[in-house]
Amino acid sequence: MQRQSETFWHRFKITNAYGQLIALIFVPIMILACTGAILVLKETSRSIQAQQVSAASAILTRYHKTSSTLLDLIQHHPNQYPQAQAILQYILNEPDLMRAALVDMHDNTRLYVGYKHHLPWPQFPITSNVFGPIHINDGNIYGMRIGYSEDGPIWLLIELNNQSLTIARYRVWLALSITGLLTLLLLLLCLNFYSRRWIAPMYEIRLQLQRMNADNLGKPFQTKSSGELGLLQKDIAKLLKRLHFSFLELKEHTEQTEDDLRKTLDTLEVQNITYKQARDQAISSNQAKSVFLANISHELRTPLNSIDGFIHLMLRRGHLNDENLMYVQTIRKSSAHLLALINDVLDFSKIDAGKLELEVAQFNLEEAIFDVMDMLSPLACEKRIDMAIYYDEALPISVLGDVLRFKQILTNLVSNAIKFTPEGDIIVRTRLEQDEFNRITVHCSVQDSGIGLSGTDRKKLFASFSQGDTSVTRQFGGTGLGLAISKQLVHLMHGQIGFEDNQERNPTEKGATFWFTAQLELPQEQPLQLQDLSQFHILSYISHPATANILKHYLEGYGAQHSEAGSILDLFSRIKQFNQYDEKGWVFVDHSGDTEALLQELRSRYSGNLAIYGYQMLLDPSLLQKYHAIALNQPISRSNLLKIFYSDQNKTYVEPFDGRGLHVLAVDDHLPNLIVLEALLNELNIEVTTAISGQMALNRIQECVDHNLPLYDLIFMDIQMPVMSGIETTQAIRALEYSLERHTTLPIIALTAHAMADEKEKLLKAGMNDYVTKPIQLEQLIQIFTTWTNVNQKEYRLEHEPTTQVVAIDTNEHDMILDWKKSIELSANKVDLAKDLLKMLIKSFDKEQQEMQQLIDDEDFPQLEHNLHRLYGASRYIGVPKLQEISGEFEQFVSQLRKQKKVADDIFIEQVAQRFALLLEAMEQIKLAAQPYLSED
Repeated sequence: MQRQSETFWHRFKITNAYGQLIALIFVPIMILACTGAILVLKETSRSIQAQQVSAASAILTRYHKTSSTLLDLIQHHPNQYPQAQAILQYILNEPDLMRAALVDMHDNTRLYVGYKHHLPWPQFPITSNVFGPIHINDGNIYGMRIGYSEDGPIWLLIELNNQSLTIARYRVWLALSITGLLTLLLLLLCLNFYSRRWIAPMYEIRLQLQRMNADNLGKPFQTKSSGELGLLQKDIAKLLKRLHFSFLELKEHTEQTEDDLRKTLDTLEVQNITYKQARDQAISSNQAKSVFLANISHELRTPLNSIDGFIHLMLRRGHLNDENLMYVQTIRKSSAHLLALINDVLDFSKIDAGKLELEVAQFNLEEAIFDVMDMLSPLACEKRIDMAIYYDEALPISVLGDVLRFKQILTNLVSNAIKFTPEGDIIVRTRLEQDEFNRITVHCSVQDSGIGLSGTDRKKLFASFSQGDTSVTRQFGGTGLGLAISKQLVHLMHGQIGFEDNQERNPTEKGATFWFTAQLELPQEQPLQLQDLSQFHILSYISHPATANILKHYLEGYGAQHSEAGSILDLFSRIKQFNQYDEKGWVFVDHSGDTEALLQELRSRYSGNLAIYGYQMLLDPSLLQKYHAIALNQPISRSNLLKIFYSDQNKTYVEPFDGRGLHVLAVDDHLPNLIVLEALLNELNIEVTTAISGQMALNRIQECVDHNLPLYDLIFMDIQMPVMSGIETTQAIRALEYSLERHTTLPIIALTAHAMADEKEKLLKAGMNDYVTKPIQLEQLIQIFTTWTNVNQKEYRLEHEPTTQVVAIDTNEHDMILDWKKSIELSANKVDLAKDLLKMLIKSFDKEQQEMQQLIDDEDFPQLEHNLHRLYGASRYIGVPKLQEISGEFEQFVSQLRKQKKVADDIFIEQVAQRFALLLEAMEQIKLAAQPYLSED
């Protein structure tokens, strides 16, 4: 019985017919059934999950506005938290919703409803507006960003349970189980039927074949089956006989093959050892190359970054004269050039490895091109090579692309042109080659007058580590990677690069022309650049034909009235007539070997606006300043040309104002204002006597009368002063003059922080001669002295007076707490004085706060107006725009009570308190902002 059982189960092994039948039919059908069941489960789960996601999205959408409103409520009114929670409680009526909360980016719960309050919310993506589901315990979390708080965005989070998902899965499992059982029963019936007809005879044949081996292949095969299986048994018997003879032949052949294979394996083993050694050596070399590039990048970039950092620090701190500034900028450009050479080697390795990617950012195309020319101008200047740029006006101002790589290509071509050009010029041309919907193709060419290209040089120009001159003692240096890298970069920009020999175009020309194209995208908007120079008259002489051509094209394009001189002598003969144009006349002249002699000759004939053309390194700033000329740097760009006409540099050659012999009385009750006024007057060599009150001013004048001393040449009088105002002091001075029977009156100039038309009329009626508004500028003082004193001066113009005033309005100007640059300008460009004034202003804050607070408590608003006016006047001498705005508006607001002759009510007092709070806040902000500047002491 046990033997029969073993025989029965033995038939179902995979090596038997029954087992194979089951494996080929039953198992695939079961696999397909299981796969279908899995798919059904997944699709059902996905459908139910999608329903849950849709439900969650609907809940979040419905409660988005409510949650945002509740967030504002609890932010501005924290005591309304219970009311907000009660409102949000309605969200729990949603099906399957377990809890909800308002959570910030730091996992802090702002508002919560539902149960499980002790369970934390899971981490969620703070960069997404909507997210979910996030599985947690027996539910899913969904969220939506509803607003922002002071410390970041806020999300509405809800948790839905998975009970409906679980029930649906159980139903699907039950249906699939019943279907699977029915399918299994049908398969078993089919297997039983077909096994009796085909499997049993085949099983008998298999048993006989199992007993076969190499020794009994030639024995007869017993055939008991009928039909097709009987014929199959006979064919098997014949096959076995043939196999017996073939086996004997194969045995002999196998022995011979084994010997040959053994010899081949020995040979392959030796070759594999050789290949492994070569592979290990290549990997080691590649690793050494990577380590070397990483090390050399770090070792070279570290000192260069330090150099560049200190250069930028020096430029940012300022206080450099023109010569030192030129040196620092040259060092910066040279270090950038050295860094570019290092980057050539590193970029080549990146390109070789296919790891170089271009960045896309908006940049000014014209500025990028001229940055390259400015950086390389010292090299061209050393070799006395002229450089010029023809820039196509059809090109857009702003483009999108990799500005560093674009400049790298142009730098390689221009530096090569300078390197291989012993004399002559280099001309860069840029033009718009193709203009599509949102993309342009720029064509740039660099023409030189150098050594040219031979036939052999052309074949290897764009190869790595190669140059036109390959001799060991070659005259020109370089890595030989510039053109190879440029070619790869141009291809990344979807452009082309090439060259041509100038002699092929014109036999009389020398040198070569390299060119490249690059595709650049266009931004949505382009800045406007509208300039009109029709009011200017320009006379120019530039010896370099290409530069003269470019200058003429630019000037005539802007509508300027331009005439060219044929020679320097022609310019000398025509220059005198340009004196008549005053500020609207300009002379542009090329620098010569003896620049000072040229300037002397020009200034002997012409006193108007003068610009000297040449490389920045060749023009001595002190020499230009001495003769009041401006540098027109080579090569000429449109932006630099326009700065000539709209700059704030000295333009007219005139004698400066000298106030020696003048004696001025300055009256102001605020000491910082008095210090600044004294510093400005000292700049003009004027003797100053100060007085901090009207009574002291009268005493000073009385002393001069008593001791029979000359009276002052001019008096600067502050208006609002305690005890005796500026108007009262002026009237007392006029009465004193009347009693002395003076035939002339002292010029009294009012100092006021407000320049209203009615106030000017009132000051003139009170006996004052003129007025100036605070803060006082140097040009205002010179105008006052020119008008009200008898000092004989030549025509005077400030060294920083612009011929055309361009006003730029900054919408954030009044939000600035401390404008240190403005403070220095208001202190006659004296840093120490600016610091002292700032210290005095901050030191006065405590006293001003106490006095103003007491005046507000006492409701003494006339005196409060006086204190505010004093603070407002002090703020105009220091760059504190916000304090100046708040104190000025506060003063005007308080003065309305006096002007309208009203009584202060509760609303007015409340508004005064609010403005005083803003004033205190501005004072505290100034204290913090001033610490970096005052801590240097």
